[in-house]
Amino acid sequence: ERNPMHDVDSELAAAFKAGQTSALEALYWRHYERVWRYARYFSGNDETAAEIVQETFERVTRNLAAFEGRSRFSTWLYTVVRSAAIDLTTRQLKAPRSLQEDQMAQLEGSGEDPVSGLIGDETRLAVREAVTRLPEGEREAVILCELQELPLGEACEILGWSESRIKVTLYRARQRLRSLLKDYVGTDQRSVISNQ
Repeated sequence: ERNPMHDVDSELAAAFKAGQTSALEALYWRHYERVWRYARYFSGNDETAAEIVQETFERVTRNLAAFEGRSRFSTWLYTVVRSAAIDLTTRQLKAPRSLQEDQMAQLEGSGEDPVSGLIGDETRLAVREAVTRLPEGEREAVILCELQELPLGEACEILGWSESRIKVTLYRARQRLRSLLKDYVGTDQRSVISNQ
């Protein structure tokens, strides 16, 4: 089945390879929000997320000519942002930072957020904090499958995991998140993560 977004991304990538530099800017604006959300959930703070976004698009600029279109552009892009996020957070952070310092900034947000339908700002902040406290593999699986809502197959391709591994990882992550969020979401815990 043809995916219009995939087709547009492929056309823009081809246009960039052909020397049309404005195609890169178009790709940037088409994917900025999802790259930002991934970086924000992965890193746990706005400052590092901004660095991840910048590094991601620098890498895209350097490597887009080598993109062959064997996978979706979005899959390739998530692989790039994941690599940038791991590299930067490994250098800068040994453990996810508390969100205490930038909670007020988060209340303003940066557009629509996958958890914006929850009951209030305090709960949204608790979910963000809980996601950053997950072990790295669980955090990545939750970000891709639950928060970014990627198909399981695409998440497997990005992470280089089997479908069974990602399913087990998601199960463990959901259990851990329910425990972390029990004070905030009470009996509605299941809807916070598993029904995004």
